[in-house]
Amino acid sequence: MRLSAARASAAWLLLWLAAPTAAQVAGSTEQEMGLEELLRQPLKQVPRDVEVSTASRFTQSAAQAPTTTYVITAGEIARFGFRNMSDILRALPGLYTTSDGVFTYLGARGLGRPGDLNTRLLLLIDGMRVNENVYDAALLGGEFFLDVELIERVEFAPGPGSALYGNNAFLGVVNVMTKRADKLAGAEVRASRDSLGLQQARASWGYRSEAGWEGWLAASQSKHDHMPLPYEAPAEEVSPQRERLWMRGKRLFGSFNAGEWALRAGYSELSNGVPSYAPESTPARFDQAYMVSDNSFVALSHERSFGPDWDLFAAVSVKRSHYRERFPSVDPQTAQQRMYATTARGSWSNWDLRLSTRRWEQHRLMAGLEVQNDAEQRILAGLEGEPPFQEYFGDNRRLGLFVQDEWQIADKQQLILGLRRDSSWVADPSVNPRLAWVWSGLPDATLRLMYGSAFRAANLNEFAVNASWELPTPKPERVRTLEAAWEHALTPQLQYRVSLYASRLLDLIELNQVDLPVYENSKPLRNIGTELELERRWNQGARLRMGLSLQRSRDEHGAGLSNSPAALFKFFYSQPILGDALQVSWQMFAMSRRQTAAEDLPGYLLNNVNLLWRPRLDLDVSLGLYNLGDTRIVDRTRVQQLPTQQPGRSVQLGLSWRFGS
Repeated sequence: MRLSAARASAAWLLLWLAAPTAAQVAGSTEQEMGLEELLRQPLKQVPRDVEVSTASRFTQSAAQAPTTTYVITAGEIARFGFRNMSDILRALPGLYTTSDGVFTYLGARGLGRPGDLNTRLLLLIDGMRVNENVYDAALLGGEFFLDVELIERVEFAPGPGSALYGNNAFLGVVNVMTKRADKLAGAEVRASRDSLGLQQARASWGYRSEAGWEGWLAASQSKHDHMPLPYEAPAEEVSPQRERLWMRGKRLFGSFNAGEWALRAGYSELSNGVPSYAPESTPARFDQAYMVSDNSFVALSHERSFGPDWDLFAAVSVKRSHYRERFPSVDPQTAQQRMYATTARGSWSNWDLRLSTRRWEQHRLMAGLEVQNDAEQRILAGLEGEPPFQEYFGDNRRLGLFVQDEWQIADKQQLILGLRRDSSWVADPSVNPRLAWVWSGLPDATLRLMYGSAFRAANLNEFAVNASWELPTPKPERVRTLEAAWEHALTPQLQYRVSLYASRLLDLIELNQVDLPVYENSKPLRNIGTELELERRWNQGARLRMGLSLQRSRDEHGAGLSNSPAALFKFFYSQPILGDALQVSWQMFAMSRRQTAAEDLPGYLLNNVNLLWRPRLDLDVSLGLYNLGDTRIVDRTRVQQLPTQQPGRSVQLGLSWRFGS
């Protein structure tokens, strides 16, 4: 990290912190406000009674939840100009993202090994599991089902979550909650373009009837031609490679609610063109290769109450994923060009049944059953038009049974006890407990002591890679974590959080970085860390949130882990101008140095600035400046791949117009 950049950021920080103080001194005169002005008034206090549902699988106050839950709201998404899920997740404590130019990788609490495919965080949409069933991957890039403008909030519950959610809830659970029709009523169109050539367009329509039903539908497209190369290349090779480096994306999402029933459906398709070097050509020639990912789901859920004490939730969803890679190759016998293809296909259904009751005083009991039936799991590799020379099939069914009791043991104390047993056709059963004590004996303060465990079984991809080398499938990996968290609102406008955790990881499934490219179970690992967050608001609507995450991960020999930053710093500040009609926001993200088996990656400091102008309630104009300092950011997601450089400075202009609401 350059010293000049750090000094400049510190100077900006002091100037921005001084701005709201001056505004407070100046004061303001009270005056009559119309409806539009009233709707624009910002919250002047840090909210403590935010409702969350991820920690316990039912809605409750965040202050009473058994685990700390971090929330990013729709207002923050718009205010800070978050463009995609990667931007949102990077804003959450302890999370960091990397990219190879095509796929987005997510690390949590220092664990983001090269070769990982987002298998250790469970991704939900409105409480529905969406990790696919071939790689167990959480798809966070252009493959994700939702445009960020359709998101009401994102909840993140860090730490082991298998006692409630089973497989993949290893390091945490991310729940993306969609907007309802009242936020998307009428028609809306949005278009944006950035200085690197990315073009995006979306249209949506929503309706809420007087009879009580509501729904909305949204469709979007994205296009990016001649993308910047994510790696260094000779000057004469830049242009032919950029011609073959492109992206096309499509999304369709619909939501319908009627009484106790809810229906959701989504489709996403992402096509990436990449240059493929033809080694036999002189001078260098590049052919066109491409990767296509399309995913879809339909989900139906039902909630109802049986009297004042019993609640039932039932849901069923059907999902499909299809991933294809096509790379040119030359037949050595005929010298003809052929396409080498790798295909991964998955289709599966999820069934979810939960029953909760307050029948017994001081207790809230919940019992649940989850089933995942994998109708298709397949990986094929070979030349197009010929039988595949590698083909792997999966045949699996997962069953999870869990129970949880939230016990009010005293006026200011709550004890949460949970237990879940997961079984499948391809792995040994796993039992994971949960224990949490929540104390709120001081005004506006909460103390949590938590213990939990989680597991993740090997997926079809890990089985297939090892089977190709005639090696056994890795055993399921496990984690046990102890955590203490303290939240305290010093004033209605100032709040801080501190979390301390210690984890022991057993049989971590990781890609061998030295010898054969196969998956192995690691020796025991230890991970300790802390997460600190401060939030401040001012009467005039200015907001500040900043956080520091420190962690240390070591193997049994005391060596650090690959791609494991010791420190993350996150800073968010927004300042209203002319009320809510004009807002300027500043985001800063810093990551410490990382080691990989191939090379050390330098730390960096990233600054983004966003201007949001709302001249009317039906019109938004945003101007975002990303990577303001043109910082060089390098990732290495796999040892065998070249280092990839993330985009430099860019500017994005976006416009949203709502009508007919």
